[in-house]
Amino acid sequence: MSDQKKKLFSPFVKQCFVTATVCMNVLSNGAAYGFPAILLPQLKQPDSPIPISKSEESWIAAVVTIAMLVGNFSMPIFMEKLGRKKAHFMVMLPTVIGWFLIIFATSVQNLIIARIMHGLSLGQIVMIRAVIIGEYTSPKNRGAFLTLISLAQTSGVFVVHLMGSLLKWQTTAAISVVFTVLSFMMTFFLPESPSWLANNGKYEECQKHFEWLRGADENEELKELIQARMKHNASKNVDIKAALKQLDFYKPIIVSLHISLIMFFAGTITVAVYGTTIIAEIMGPDVDAHFWLLCLDSVRIVTSFLAVYLVRTFRRRTVTFGSVGLCLLVHILIITHVTLIKFGVRIFDYFWIPAILMNLQCFSLSAGLLPINNVITGEIFPLAHRSVGISITTTVATGFHFIVLKTFPYLLSEVGIAGVYGIYATVMTYGLIVTWVIMPETKGRTLQQIENRFKGVKGTAPELESLNNNNKA
Repeated sequence: MSDQKKKLFSPFVKQCFVTATVCMNVLSNGAAYGFPAILLPQLKQPDSPIPISKSEESWIAAVVTIAMLVGNFSMPIFMEKLGRKKAHFMVMLPTVIGWFLIIFATSVQNLIIARIMHGLSLGQIVMIRAVIIGEYTSPKNRGAFLTLISLAQTSGVFVVHLMGSLLKWQTTAAISVVFTVLSFMMTFFLPESPSWLANNGKYEECQKHFEWLRGADENEELKELIQARMKHNASKNVDIKAALKQLDFYKPIIVSLHISLIMFFAGTITVAVYGTTIIAEIMGPDVDAHFWLLCLDSVRIVTSFLAVYLVRTFRRRTVTFGSVGLCLLVHILIITHVTLIKFGVRIFDYFWIPAILMNLQCFSLSAGLLPINNVITGEIFPLAHRSVGISITTTVATGFHFIVLKTFPYLLSEVGIAGVYGIYATVMTYGLIVTWVIMPETKGRTLQQIENRFKGVKGTAPELESLNNNNKA
């Protein structure tokens, strides 16, 4: 790229473009995730071109989770063998195939295959979205950029629900595929990840791409990165068993898994999937559950913008434990309110009390838990174990996802909504204690500094004279 173009586009603008490219893809995946909410009601209409049974309905909704596991296991291979850029292209192929299968679907089988394609992409994008943004962006802006992932996903769900309320499901799918096509075109202009290049011994290319993304003001991080990779690559005979025992391998996995555990049991998935049921249980059967669900969706979108400011301004631990603490308090207050009403204590029997509590729950999720999960995933995994670590975490987190969705109806019928919130609060408390003890502060630190923190290394000396001399020659 010429010097004139370098001056025209600042490093910040380039990093914004990288984030926009990834988030456009995430938005399409968010639309795919929320698509059954508008597809299934239309398929159950008397004039539906594809009538469905109860069994077929459940398969269309649930097959995504199974396909996500395949995506979790396949993405590490793509990321390590092909690089981040080519892997991002790979992620979008099943998404596009899925949308076109839906557009031209003539049977339930077509729809199920389409949902499998979407599930495969959803499992893959969870890994690569945080890796790309985490590796391409500056430490001072990295947290804010990673926070935009949750905003993009929430916006995708909202957009598809909005379109589905006005348009037929085929038209909604045709519009949704445009987001993926845009992301595909934008990906052509991305450089390769400097971290991946360094990890594969391409140090000169690493330096070139790093300076294109970051400018000349962050050379210290470049020196740390290349020196660490030179040292790592010099030792080719890696003891796998020894690697599994290293702090920088298992400790980030433990941190990320417990953040995911808290996130799922805090209500991120249950409110999205069983929202109308939860609202009726907490606020009473006489309220308009669909109206209040739209209100909660609106709160989540608005709060996602606020989360960008919070993550950029405050420490990671402050945002994490502040949002978890608020969510736990809301859980306890909801349990108290429902229990009092159940036993006939009508002093606080006002519909606005549970309404405020549920809005506070969504606020705590969107302001802290959802974005911080993406931030932590993009920051704490060391380069040598990044793909494997995120794959393990994502796979287990998908299990959390399945367990929460599968058990909610049964728990509700056995212990009631107060009991469900009590169980969830207990799991969250456990996750909070573990995270409090082992989660490090990562705000403002380079990825290499975070990696060194897990290894117990206090500092890294800059040693790049040989590389610099080669570049000058």
